[in-house]
Amino acid sequence: MGTAAPGEPQRLARRVAAMLPCSRAEAERHIAGGWVRVDGQVVDRPETRVADHQVVSLDPAARAETQVPMTVLWHKPGGLPLPEALHLTQDMVSRWFTADSRSPSDRCGVRPVRAHFHRLQPLCPLATDESGLLVFTQSTSVARRFLQAGLDIEHEWFIDVAEGPGTGEPGWRADILRSLQQPMAWQGRHQPAPRASWQSDRRLRLVTKGCPPGQMRRLIERAALPVTAVRRQRIGRVGLAGLQPGQWRFLLPSERF
Repeated sequence: MGTAAPGEPQRLARRVAAMLPCSRAEAERHIAGGWVRVDGQVVDRPETRVADHQVVSLDPAARAETQVPMTVLWHKPGGLPLPEALHLTQDMVSRWFTADSRSPSDRCGVRPVRAHFHRLQPLCPLATDESGLLVFTQSTSVARRFLQAGLDIEHEWFIDVAEGPGTGEPGWRADILRSLQQPMAWQGRHQPAPRASWQSDRRLRLVTKGCPPGQMRRLIERAALPVTAVRRQRIGRVGLAGLQPGQWRFLLPSERF
């Protein structure tokens, strides 16, 4: 491993390891946990180069803990596309999951650091024009739960209906419910029939099992339903309550889908 020449900037992890003193691995955990400041600013990248004149300090409450995989809940606004890649891009992370957009309802007590948003995988993605609850995870166990038990997890949706031809005709509302509650096939496999009900003159509630790509679009097109908005309100036992559009929070350890 190379050693910086006297007077040359050196890796922050090396500087912290010498300062404490501790192992390089422990120093990297301190840094990744957001406990280290350089000239008063938190720096969470162990590879950052620091000069001799820069002031490096460690938070008195620092704990050199391995970062636990996190799951993020986000109220996706309508009109935002998601990446087709397996993980969120760093650009999206920096725009969507800011300190200002963190929900005041987040009760997990975790201080967000860069490592919490690395390689976040979207589960059951929403279409560009859909809004509502979206889950991103680093946890293989959470991702496995969605993969293995996907058809057993309920998704609750609210559909706002527009005025359209025939929307005021007798029997139209009942016809819509019958259409929405018919089973659909996905990749040759029959999906459980959705449950549908009218919440008001212009709002439908729909509960589906699983969320194959394009499911809501196909249901809406089959029913010839004119809509103004489609929002996912709940996934399993985890709901959207407390999250305004664009806000996010961490999944609590006690919460289960």
